[in-house]
Amino acid sequence: MRVPSFDRFQKFMQVTAFFVCGMIVGSAVYSALKSNIVDQIILQNYELKDQVDSLKKDLEMAHQVRKENVIRSIVTIFIHEQTETEGIDILTEKELKKRLKEDLDIFIGRSIYMINTDSSFARKLLNTKVYDQIEGQDYDVTIRTMLVVDGVLQVWVEAKKHLISK
Repeated sequence: MRVPSFDRFQKFMQVTAFFVCGMIVGSAVYSALKSNIVDQIILQNYELKDQVDSLKKDLEMAHQVRKENVIRSIVTIFIHEQTETEGIDILTEKELKKRLKEDLDIFIGRSIYMINTDSSFARKLLNTKVYDQIEGQDYDVTIRTMLVVDGVLQVWVEAKKHLISK
């Protein structure tokens, strides 16, 4: 019995190997692109859930007796320091907003004309407050500005990782 020469199949094996390598590289690129798209959709989903919660609260407040001179809702806006190398991710930001909103809920229903005394109270209450155990980190949150427009209290805060001194 005669064994066929491998030289006859060498070109076919090269083409097959090139094709298989192309499939592997192509699937890796496709997987990376798909993963990026899924991450963007997840982030957009979290943002849309925040908007839905905010709109539901606003709708509930609209059904109640509407007083023009009271604070009806709270919007929190974060300012991140430029010197910070690692930004705060969206899950951490959402949890910080939730906890800060819980602390500032005492202002809902209060008169907008009392914001000057209430803001100093809030600054004393929340001056560099440390929120602990958010995604395994502690964060310092400092109120920078408070503004009331059309019954909406807008709060600008700065959040950064808490540095533990030993």
